[in-house]
Amino acid sequence: MAVLKVAKLGASVLRGRASEIETHDLKKGRLRGFFEDMTETMAEYNGTGLAAPQVATPLRVVLYEVHAQHRGGLVVPPTFLVNPSIEVLDATEDEDLEACLSVPFLAAKVPRPRKIRVRGLDLRGKPLDFVAEDFHARVVLHESDHLDGVVYLDRVRDRASIRYTIDF
Repeated sequence: MAVLKVAKLGASVLRGRASEIETHDLKKGRLRGFFEDMTETMAEYNGTGLAAPQVATPLRVVLYEVHAQHRGGLVVPPTFLVNPSIEVLDATEDEDLEACLSVPFLAAKVPRPRKIRVRGLDLRGKPLDFVAEDFHARVVLHESDHLDGVVYLDRVRDRASIRYTIDF
């Protein structure tokens, strides 16, 4: 396994639409090493999520997790979503701070729908279909945005909410 380099804002791979992953590639385990590298990379950078384009690989796969300390105490173990599609179930938006490994040292308030339905595949090519709410939905939406060339700063409504996350 290897820690991959994280692409930073300005890299063209962050602004394009990622390609679908073929189910037969998942079933044959052709991307297993890459998925292991994504897992190691997210852990190394202490991230909550990581999309393949963030490590210069334009494929439609994201990895994320939710820790108990986030609102609601929900725990979601490290989860891969391949070729995810999102359906908004509750369009009521909550605005909360987001940050990103590809946009270091910044955070901003981003509006996101409260409740979504997520469909996609797991790492073996088996269908996934679940509902995500609140922080869980926010993480899935943030990471899925990367698959369409969108970074959280594109969704910021109140530019005054943009702030540094560290002191120099």
